[in-house]
Parts: sequence; C-alpha cells; structure tokens
Amino acid sequence: MPYKTAAGAGCLGAALLGLVLSTVLLLLTLSMFEGPASAGGVCRPETGDESIPGEYRQAIAEASAHSGIPSSVLAAQIDQESGWNPEAVSPAGAQGIAQFMPATWAQWGNGADPFDPHAAIEAQGRYMKHLYDQMSSLSGDGNEAIRLTLAAYNAGPGAVLAHNGIPPFQETQQYVQTITTAAGGTGGADACNSLGEISIDGVGEDDYPYREPVGVDGWGHARSAFGHTQRQCTDFVMWRINQAMGWPPDQGGQPPFTFASLGVGYGPGQSGAGSWKDILTQVDGVSVHTSDPRPGDIAWWGYVDIGGGYGHVGFVAAVQGDNAIIEHYNLDTPNTYSVTRTPISEVPGYIRLPATTQD
Repeated sequence: MPYKTAAGAGCLGAALLGLVLSTVLLLLTLSMFEGPASAGGVCRPETGDESIPGEYRQAIAEASAHSGIPSSVLAAQIDQESGWNPEAVSPAGAQGIAQFMPATWAQWGNGADPFDPHAAIEAQGRYMKHLYDQMSSLSGDGNEAIRLTLAAYNAGPGAVLAHNGIPPFQETQQYVQTITTAAGGTGGADACNSLGEISIDGVGEDDYPYREPVGVDGWGHARSAFGHTQRQCTDFVMWRINQAMGWPPDQGGQPPFTFASLGVGYGPGQSGAGSWKDILTQVDGVSVHTSDPRPGDIAWWGYVDIGGGYGHVGFVAAVQGDNAIIEHYNLDTPNTYSVTRTPISEVPGYIRLPATTQD
C-alpha cells in the first residue's frame, strides 16, 4: 500500500592452541531448513509468469517494461497488496488491486478508476519507476534499489530517505521480505543476486576440502589455497565464497576470491576475523549492513562481539523471516562445522560483496 505508515565463541584468527570453547555442536542439515535452502542451494529460481493470473499478464509485462522492475516483483507486490482482488479496500482506505491511497492515486492514476485493475497496474508501474529513480541514489546496487523502492511504496519515500535505507518498521520490513522472497530471492529482488547464479550443493553439510583431520587444530598445517589457517572460520568462508563462484579446487588454478587477489592485506600472523570488515571495505563496492541480510553475505562479528577476542565470520546460506541460517567453522566446537539459525539482529554486520567481484 503506497504511504502506509549467536554465537558464543569467536573464530581463532591467531595461533591459539588447546582452547576448548564448548562440546555442544549445533548442526542443522538442509532437511531441517524451511524455504529456499531446502532445495540444496542458496537461492531458488525466479517466479515465472505462470504465477500471474492470465488476464493480468500483459499489463504486468507492460508495467515491468516501463518501470524496469522485474515482472516477478510487481506480481508478488500485487499478490501481497490485494491477492489480485481488484475490488479490495483496506481499513486504512487503500483501494484496488494495487492498493493506492486516494491522495497517491490522484497523482498517479491519470484520472482513471482506482478499481480498474489494468489502470491500477499501469499506475503501479509509473509510480514504482518514480520511486526507483529516487531510491537509486541510496544504493549503487540495482537489486538493493528495488528493495528500497518496495519500502518506499509501503512506507513512503520520505521514511526511506530519512532512515537512509529500509525504515525500522516491522510492517515495512516484512513487506519487503515477503515480496522479494515470493519473487524468487531470500533477501534480494531477484534470485541469487548476492553471488550471481549460485547453487551450492554443500550448503547444510560439511564439504569443506580441509576438514580432515576433523576437529584437529589447523595451525600445525600448511595454509590453505585461500591463504588462511585450515579449519578456521576465515578459511571456511573463503572456501564457500569461491565454491559459489564456481571454483572447484580439483580443477587447479588460483581461487578467484582471496585477499591477495583483491589487493588487500591480512596482516602478519593473521589479524583475525574481526579485521574483515575494515579490510574488505577497502575493496570498491563492498558494503556492510546491520540488517536485511542476503544469502551469500558474510556474517561478521568484531573482536569484542564474541568470545575469544578474535572475531568471527560465517556464511549466510538462507534468510527465513527474522533469522539468518549461517554456516560456521570453529564456532562453539573447535575446528568443526556447524549451522545456526541466528536472529538477524544478533549479528553485528553483514559484509556484502559487489557483483563485479563475484562475476
């Protein structure tokens, strides 16, 4: 409706032998996941035209072409707004299939009847384009701009601009999440945006190539191909990102995503996962978010955010409502794999890689 109002122990980033953090292993396999991760990948295909009622497919296609917003997003938005009911009226007074408030309709309806579904979808396209043009200034990421556009449709552009992002309104945050999930992503407006077209068969299971010997501290072993100590959180996250980018170690060659390949240093003796935010934000396009994670983000804890004093990083495999499904190494059980269902608000930061890095 337009204008309506974890973890207990850190990853050891420097040599620290014999520290027993916990004997409890929380391991959630994919069969326990609800939502997009259950298919064995991080995200799912975009919803197709078959989800749009036949009489509205042409109107949605034209609105998408005019606005530049994917048809799946516009369709999911209408489904959320009215359930495709052209006679819908909300308690707040929103009208029609796209649930325009009367004042907004007066500006964008071109004098048509708000209960005319085709006119309303056309107006939806015009208005979403207008909002997208405004919201694009807040983000260089087109997918993020779509999310901000949806937030502006729900809460008003002023609220988004005032908060420099999606406002902290539960209704608006749920609105954006519901629509983008229905449109095919679990945190983005199109499927798999965070790391391109990724599908990681190993999400939910330990397929890390340096997992042997299980539970044994990696500091006595050679650095991995990613430049980190084996069986540490930092090395596992590097593995998962490179795997998502299509780099299997059995084919040889250098992994595409390492600090060396990005031209940023990690410091002598490794300075720990807590340094990742400062290091990676030296790379053009890398951003850090405190809410609204996406699959493929790096969940980050600083030095003082988690036990052990070295910080921690994990890989966001899925987003389910207010929780992030995060893969870890060396969390509560040393040098061992685990998966947690962590409230989004309990993670201090989500490091998001730019598309140019991931291509």
